[in-house]
Amino acid sequence: MKEKQAEFTKTDWQRAQTAVFNEYDRFVKRLHVEGVDYTILQARRIVIYQDLIEEWKHNVPTLMTDLEDNVQALTVFTDLAEDGQSHLLDRCAKKMEVWPDYIPSPLTIWLELAEDVERES
Repeated sequence: MKEKQAEFTKTDWQRAQTAVFNEYDRFVKRLHVEGVDYTILQARRIVIYQDLIEEWKHNVPTLMTDLEDNVQALTVFTDLAEDGQSHLLDRCAKKMEVWPDYIPSPLTIWLELAEDVERES
């Protein structure tokens, strides 16, 4: 029997969206603090973060529809329960950085992450 996934409200998704945006803002601030050399080293991660953040820019009803079945995306709610901040972008980037044929497309990203989660289960 398949486990029933937790149901999240529009408010939950708004909070998650804000947390993901805040995670991105923290990353950008760190790039500014660390300087050019660090930013150059982080180029691949910057592209990954930018692709991921695009998926979270949708209005909340669309966001809910697009990501409600994405196990990887739903991990943001665990982050929020644990420390009130999103670590989703970092977690996804770590997985994606090892993909040899990474093509930066938000839809491709989420589909591949969903496939990874299924393989790991």
